[in-house]
Amino acid sequence: MTKLIIPLVLLIMLGIAAKLVELFGHRKPAFEYGRKDFLMTRAEHKCYDALVAEMGALYCFFPQIHLDAILFPQHAGRRRLYAFRHINQKSVDFVACDRKYIRPVFAIELDDRTHDQPRRIARDQEVERILNGAGIPLIRIENHGRFVPNELAQLVKRGLAQYAEAPQTASPSDGF
Repeated sequence: MTKLIIPLVLLIMLGIAAKLVELFGHRKPAFEYGRKDFLMTRAEHKCYDALVAEMGALYCFFPQIHLDAILFPQHAGRRRLYAFRHINQKSVDFVACDRKYIRPVFAIELDDRTHDQPRRIARDQEVERILNGAGIPLIRIENHGRFVPNELAQLVKRGLAQYAEAPQTASPSDGF
């Protein structure tokens, strides 16, 4: 009788193991993704075209840049992780970099109606504070969906001049 029980138990265990491999061994990926058709909104693309047309000889413009791509936390240990998490999901519409080293020079945020919401205002002030603290001016441009290259360049130059004139401890409400 024992000679029959041992092979039967082994056979059952082998069947259970095969079922577990079938269930968990060939799992589908947890998430699936599709490619976006456009990296920028229509207004952002028009702004990008105007920036490149007027200022492309001086700067490289990169759209939709997360702050953690251009900043690093100046903390150690656990505070470094918290500081990273604080910027991890924040982004700006454009970052302008010098052409030689691709070093961030300034950032641009297009402001549409969504920037009038209280949560967005607080977020925008915090992003501006963070960037200013790192020595990267944030230039805010009202998004009307139409951008004239030389007018846009003048707005950028005024924003840079105001940043250069402002004390480095300027509060976010002292914006451009």
